[in-house]
Amino acid sequence: MGPDLQPYTTAEHQPFRIGEGACGALLIHGFPGTPAEVRPLGEILAELGWQVRAPLLPGFGADIANLNQRRRSDWIENAAREWEALHANSETRLLLGYSMGAAVALHLAAKLQPDQLVLISPFWRAPRLVHALVPLARLLVPNLRLFKKADFNDPRLRQMFATIVPDANLDDPGVQEYIRTRFTLPLAAMQEVLRLGSGAYRMAKKIHSPTLILQGTGDPIVRPMETRRLVLRMRYAQVTYREIHAGHDLLEAGSAQFEQAAREVAAFAGGDQPGVPIGVQSGFSVNILSGSARP
Repeated sequence: MGPDLQPYTTAEHQPFRIGEGACGALLIHGFPGTPAEVRPLGEILAELGWQVRAPLLPGFGADIANLNQRRRSDWIENAAREWEALHANSETRLLLGYSMGAAVALHLAAKLQPDQLVLISPFWRAPRLVHALVPLARLLVPNLRLFKKADFNDPRLRQMFATIVPDANLDDPGVQEYIRTRFTLPLAAMQEVLRLGSGAYRMAKKIHSPTLILQGTGDPIVRPMETRRLVLRMRYAQVTYREIHAGHDLLEAGSAQFEQAAREVAAFAGGDQPGVPIGVQSGFSVNILSGSARP
């Protein structure tokens, strides 16, 4: 049973196109996620009259075993094709990226200048130690076994696998052994993600689109201090920045943080911005929460 275990094969992980109307939104998932991450938000936009598209980036979902063969250019080009398809059928266009998907969105936005840009938990930089160790680890161990010592009694672990492999019997010793030995982190892909983020930060200064950025105050993956740096980088855009009491789980459907994030996105998409507006021009200074930041 273990060797036949296949992740991300259920319907919610597939790309989707929902909604009708003159406005179009492209939603880009994160790493190592699928369109399931952004579907709850997409459904809200569809109810508000948007036509919504969410692609499955190459190497993700059921194709996760081949992620090491994919490059950041594959993800950017895939999203660009979806954007062109959206462009042909809509008047107002919104581009939204979550986590790594925000880095993809930044690459696109720098060239395409969407009518509206939304970045949620926007990844562009990992901790410095990760940047240093990933290339070395890739040479020594191409695939890192994340669950080698997994505790299958941990409810958080069980919930995660219930999402990616819903039919897995985590009490089956064969399944447990398979997960411990075969579920790996593809380090070549991780290096591509790091390079994607670095490029996204460079591109950020070229963006002129009205932008909403949502950030969790306790996010251990995308830290608020790094997102504030990104805000300052976007000096030629009109940015609305909002910090929400949450971790990296702003899009966890049914949660309080999701409800707040959804309200922010819906208001921004509708032209009413309840967040903290940040006028970004040369020589600006920005107050963020209790601190301040200056370029």
